[in-house]
Amino acid sequence: MRIALFSCIIVVNGLVSGCGSGHEASPPRTPILAGKLNTGIFWKTSLLNSTTTNEGGGYDQGSRVEVYDQFMVVTTSDGVGHVHPHGFYSGLSIKKD
Repeated sequence: MRIALFSCIIVVNGLVSGCGSGHEASPPRTPILAGKLNTGIFWKTSLLNSTTTNEGGGYDQGSRVEVYDQFMVVTTSDGVGHVHPHGFYSGLSIKKD
């Protein structure tokens, strides 16, 4: 009886130990490059697509730009952040902090 009880406790303990998030919060990422936008065109679709109807636009000069490993964030003067994956902008010029 003791062996069966001990076995059940071991099994339950093993099952319960797998519960929970199991992941520590990852540290905040730091940008590869940060600065003020000088020029750039930001496209609706990826430049890798061969569409001739791609629409592009820009942001005000001096907007905050942070470049990360898979995307960039442009924060305008009103505090709104715009996320753009790599390949969705061209002619980018940033004055580094």
